[in-house]
Amino acid sequence: MNTEMSRPAPQWLYRLAIVALFFALIRNMLPPNAFTATILLFDYDFGLIRRGIIGELANLFWGETVSRNEIYLVSVMMTLFGVIPAALLFFRRLPANMAGYLLLVLLFSSFAFAALIASTGYIDLILIGMVCLTLFSNAASLTGVTLRVLVAILGVFMHEVMLPYFTVFFAFDIWIARPAQKMPTRFAIAVLPLLGAVAALVVLSKWGQLPAENYPAFVEYIAAKAEFTPDPHATIVMERTLGDNLNLMAEKRGMTDYRAWVLFDGIPLFAMTLWMIWLNLKLLGRDATFLTRFALIAAIIAPMSLNIIAFDVVRFGAISVFVGFLCVISQMHTIPASRDRLAQIMSWPLFVIVLLLNLNIAVNQLNSGDGHEYLFPWVLVKQLGWLPGA
Repeated sequence: MNTEMSRPAPQWLYRLAIVALFFALIRNMLPPNAFTATILLFDYDFGLIRRGIIGELANLFWGETVSRNEIYLVSVMMTLFGVIPAALLFFRRLPANMAGYLLLVLLFSSFAFAALIASTGYIDLILIGMVCLTLFSNAASLTGVTLRVLVAILGVFMHEVMLPYFTVFFAFDIWIARPAQKMPTRFAIAVLPLLGAVAALVVLSKWGQLPAENYPAFVEYIAAKAEFTPDPHATIVMERTLGDNLNLMAEKRGMTDYRAWVLFDGIPLFAMTLWMIWLNLKLLGRDATFLTRFALIAAIIAPMSLNIIAFDVVRFGAISVFVGFLCVISQMHTIPASRDRLAQIMSWPLFVIVLLLNLNIAVNQLNSGDGHEYLFPWVLVKQLGWLPGA
């Protein structure tokens, strides 16, 4: 065992993790873009629709019209609702030794975590907050399973990305928490959040689709509600079906700008995702079954599957990395031997290499920021721009 990494973490390392979290927030929590601001206006005035629950709740806060300042305030509250429970969860569940706190610094310093914060105003942050609060409960208990099922269902009504984002992870989390339970009961209980989310998606698909004849009135309603110019790309979401999204992505994949996005953002995020898969497999140990390994990899990769039907490369890749960290703390909580394995795996060279890469790589910010343009690989575009003859 690496005795240095198994020692209690010094106070300076705890403070360094807090500083890393502070810088991640202060650098990336910038005003939301117009698309996000428009989505927050969706409510249930036209009946049950996708992504309407947040706007319906926000109607209790704002009046008949919504200003930019009100959007900004709600966006900040959403970000903090996601980040604070996540930070508390990782501080509590990761071991308070050198290895655990070095991994904590890597999380808060990662470009994937920065990308999550930079998705200011996106419902993703609400989903992250709910999931992290749920993980304070024991997945081996009836209460823990019930909470995970309820959050999976509620999350889909908030945003349908909840299904690939976190419900597969919930299944993994429940699965590893019940090693003594026999098949098929163990499997049946583990997939309950996934089944609940699928059922919620079916309900939304059947009864939550805005009728075509109501679409013009819906656009007018959003325009009247906003004290700013709504993004038409946001309201058109209500018109699109799954088939429409598949056709749209078929076109997108042939476009140069989308391919550049995949190259500059997708590859770094995928590389970080692979590192998280490697780390988690090492923590599982050699005794892990094939089904456990499969559930782990599926949980981490699942968010990226959305690239088939949508083009938010950054959001999906960042969530995959974040789920990788969630899988780590699930193992820390339910598999005592994983704590010793983390101390064996983590070393100063590994920490420095991963930290250096994360501090110098950035992906496209989804809010109004553009700081990513001055870090790798986006800085290459800047370099090409001032070459002779450019």
